[in-house]
Amino acid sequence: MVVRNWLRALRSDERGNIGIIFGAMIVPVIMLMGSSIDFGKAMQAKSELQGAADAAALAAAILVDAQTEVRVAEANTVFAAKLAGSNLRGTSPTVTISDNKITVEASARVDTAFLGIINMKQLELDAFARAQSGYAAADPDDDDDLGKVCLLALDPDSTDGIHIQGNNAVSHPSCWGYTNSNTATAINAVGSQATAVGEGYCAVGDYDAEHDNFSPDPSTGCSTAADPFATVGAYEAGAYTPTFTAPVIPAICKANNLNLKKGTYTLEPGRYCGGISLQAQAKVTLLPGIYIIDNGLLNVQSGSWLQGSNVMLYFSGANARMTIIGGGTIDLKGRNAGSTYGGYLAIAHPDAWRDGESNIQGGGTFNMEGVLYMPTQRIEVSGNGNVNGSTKYFGMIAKDFYFRGNGTFTLKGHDGTSALTDLLPDMPRQQRQNARLVK
Repeated sequence: MVVRNWLRALRSDERGNIGIIFGAMIVPVIMLMGSSIDFGKAMQAKSELQGAADAAALAAAILVDAQTEVRVAEANTVFAAKLAGSNLRGTSPTVTISDNKITVEASARVDTAFLGIINMKQLELDAFARAQSGYAAADPDDDDDLGKVCLLALDPDSTDGIHIQGNNAVSHPSCWGYTNSNTATAINAVGSQATAVGEGYCAVGDYDAEHDNFSPDPSTGCSTAADPFATVGAYEAGAYTPTFTAPVIPAICKANNLNLKKGTYTLEPGRYCGGISLQAQAKVTLLPGIYIIDNGLLNVQSGSWLQGSNVMLYFSGANARMTIIGGGTIDLKGRNAGSTYGGYLAIAHPDAWRDGESNIQGGGTFNMEGVLYMPTQRIEVSGNGNVNGSTKYFGMIAKDFYFRGNGTFTLKGHDGTSALTDLLPDMPRQQRQNARLVK
């Protein structure tokens, strides 16, 4: 009974309790408020540090033609300028450059005001930034050496701007692959065996390749490349306007639906209405000049033989296209320098087989030299062996490209020994300023 009364009295006596409770709470409250201030200051400093790292990476990425040490120095200069007057301590950026990719890692410390009570006198901060330029460094000693494009896909909506699959290998170490496709699969690969090795790859959109199929890795978010052979391209608003004058279509056909079987033949330039078909064991030589494939198919079947130097194929009419299959001998060289259409091997009017395919299938002895320009047709490439490996100069500008099969297909920048005019376009100069932050 006495204890019960004593406890009741203790509960009812509140003198001094509030002061004790307040004294016990004031320290954590101050710590909570103070730490909020310190962490808020740290977050602001972290933002400043990240901004400096981003700016430094972009500054180095823009200088694609400069020596590595110059790019590193520029990154450090920009980084320091961005943090001039800041309260960060121990700032130490590390700049790493690999071709067109620049990485900046930075760390710093910021002093605390309240957290020092619990011996946290500084907070550690870090930042990571990676930037990428539109293409890898060209010759550092030649500011005009932007690189050449030998594989240019023009269709902005294609889901297969540059596609590879199977055991196919695409080789063009002296020039670039480029696509204007703005889709998520602008450059893509299916399977682990398909490979493409070039001077570089650039896509307006993105690329999808799970197995490191492309070497080097494609750049994304690139600028749109203008059609090099049109002032108004087939995918632009307005009437298509080529930079060249289209060949005059003769009123009279040299032949109609020409079908050549086993035997040896020589063809003259002119208009071939309904196309030309070469069956197995047909051996055909094209004399120098312009061959107009009018509303039909140039069909070179496996085991046939087709050769010609200083020639150009012009595809005109809704059904005009080509299927060239190796297995025999294919040896075609485009127009020589100084000739009309110098440098071209084939041109297709945009209305020729629009949104359809032309096919190249390697095998046997296969060599094509010059530029194929088929702006609204897909070019599908397949075959076995080393296809076009001996070419001195070969490039393709088309709607898009689909590579498959088991062979290696070669494209090549002009090596200076070809008799043909070099028509390959430069990498877009605006790509020099197209540096961007990447994940």
